[in-house]
Amino acid sequence: MNPGTLQRFGKAPTLLLSRQESSGTLTRHMVRGIFAAIILGGALSACSGASVVVPSEFPVPLVRNYPIDVGWYLDEALLGYEHAETAEGSGDVLISLGDAQRPMFEQLSRGLFSSHTFTEGPSGAPPLKGIIQPAIDELQFSTPKQTRSDYFEVWVRYKFKLYDPDGTFRGEWPLTAYGKAHTQNYGMNSTGPALQAAARAACRDAIAYFSLHFDKTPVVNKWLNEVLPGGVQ
Repeated sequence: MNPGTLQRFGKAPTLLLSRQESSGTLTRHMVRGIFAAIILGGALSACSGASVVVPSEFPVPLVRNYPIDVGWYLDEALLGYEHAETAEGSGDVLISLGDAQRPMFEQLSRGLFSSHTFTEGPSGAPPLKGIIQPAIDELQFSTPKQTRSDYFEVWVRYKFKLYDPDGTFRGEWPLTAYGKAHTQNYGMNSTGPALQAAARAACRDAIAYFSLHFDKTPVVNKWLNEVLPGGVQ
């Protein structure tokens, strides 16, 4: 299925008319049945689910570029990350974030570091100065039907670990990213496309926040002062 395409989990019932009904003679019982079918069909339609794959195109952040070589360790849990949830009024929702992670950190690194590589574990050979391992601790989303607002929203909570090239653990820090999409661009019932846009916005927010606050994180600041000539200026 294409990214962002709505995956229907419910199907409205088909209303069959008998010869008597088709002749235009509707009894009170028949009218009640028609209204019941309409209401049921609307309820099932409102509970349609969505399967969302986050696009993997991200911009390179225009930030200070550090003259160091950094490794990224993206484990299978991150690269295959999915969040499944049955949401009130939206049905079964699946958000697949894993495929977007390598392109996301690829673009981030192009803006932030002079060189980078992806490693097979939390260690690496020179000229790497350190290895960063990201993980997604949690993903949450909300729809306008849940919050009575005009927005589809996505929160992604990351945890980053920093290692020396020999695999020595240096420390970790959290990062919470947020993205939203307005209903005027997608409609109240366009759960798939709107959540796709909100999740992509959350990924972009993670890139921006990571880049702008990288050297302000205590564990990172201490490490940078050790590996950068002259330290952090």
